Amino acid sequence: MDRAFLFEEHASVLPHWVGRHVHGATLVCLDAHLDLQFIEPARIAQLRACRDAAAVAALESPHPLSPRRDACYGIEDFLYAAAQLGVVGRLVWVAPPHVLAEMGAALRALRQMEGVTPEDIASFQRMPGGWFEGRLLGVELVVGALEELVALPLPEPVLVDIDTDYFVQVPEDRLWVRPQAVLRQLRNWLGAGRELTIARSVSSGFLPLRHRFVSDLLAALWEGRAEDVAHGQGLLDMELSGLPLPALPGNDDLLRRLGEIRAHGRPVDLASVLALRREVERSEEDGERRATEWILLGQLYAAFGNAAEASECHEQAEIAFGGHPDLALQVGKLELAAGHPQEALPWLHLAAQDDETRVAAWYHLALCAAALNDPAQGWRWAHAAHEAAPAWDGCGQLERVLAGAAAQPGYDHALAARSSVG
Repeated sequence: MDRAFLFEEHASVLPHWVGRHVHGATLVCLDAHLDLQFIEPARIAQLRACRDAAAVAALESPHPLSPRRDACYGIEDFLYAAAQLGVVGRLVWVAPPHVLAEMGAALRALRQMEGVTPEDIASFQRMPGGWFEGRLLGVELVVGALEELVALPLPEPVLVDIDTDYFVQVPEDRLWVRPQAVLRQLRNWLGAGRELTIARSVSSGFLPLRHRFVSDLLAALWEGRAEDVAHGQGLLDMELSGLPLPALPGNDDLLRRLGEIRAHGRPVDLASVLALRREVERSEEDGERRATEWILLGQLYAAFGNAAEASECHEQAEIAFGGHPDLALQVGKLELAAGHPQEALPWLHLAAQDDETRVAAWYHLALCAAALNDPAQGWRWAHAAHEAAPAWDGCGQLERVLAGAAAQPGYDHALAARSSVG
């Protein structure tokens, strides 16, 4: 019998696979995002030392902006962890067509990631079937649309995994394909008797709450539960007809709503941000969740270019539980862009202490040093960033400019640094 397993967040499938002793699998993953990013070797070592699935689960980050910095993986990088643990040997990323249409921008973003090499980028080739194949961070990766990939032969064992955000196009937040059609294609391609893992991705904000039912519909369809399929189909028909769906629990979850704005890049005006701030101030959450609310609010202020309010949010997060390096990075970048390199330094140094943000922090510390007429120090920061992210062309250019500036007395260092940004 085909079985389906539901998880609230996508990274939680990793301990599930570990518990089922999966090794060297081909993972077919339907997702709107590629959850493959570099993880510091020390964190991978912690995962390898885990004796069982429960120990692996304890090292999962509860939120991508959680102030808890001792976690070893999360929703943005768990596939790298799966590869490093030997669970996944080959990754087949089935991406929505609207995501594939932006692959050029995605490849540019990949260049700035730690651990990605020029050889990684150059390895990707379009195959006769229309999909792309290459290697990224040591992982054999295939990328394409489902219609193309059904012609791809897959070595066993095969894992089938769906993040429900695959079905939702943003920022419109509309369903672009029916779940029944997708599962039909998967069965025709992979055959029957497969286990399916499904992530809801609601609490982090990547799936709108009103589309939560799609996860349940997918599970019911996969397992052939007719009554549940009928219920889910009714909700799907209402959604596609534009009718309001029944009220769902969790609608007032402030952390989810803040995450949804961030994850979907929704336009939001300053008045809405101020209203959200009043909600955060009244929030009854405490500890880690309260700190995460402040961090998400700070990200909204940073998007408006308001460094002062963003830094205050970071301070409130630290009072509640702890800050987050990405918010520190955003504040530092804003101060630097405003022509305040001295004020940017402490924020960028804070971001440089965390392996999640250190490469971007080193790059901007190099710009700070150039603006402060210290090209030798700037070169050291730029060299560290380029060594960690060798595919980042802009970082390599900055490194070369600063090397030249350090050797030329009287050189306009600030102008050189500004000209290197690209």
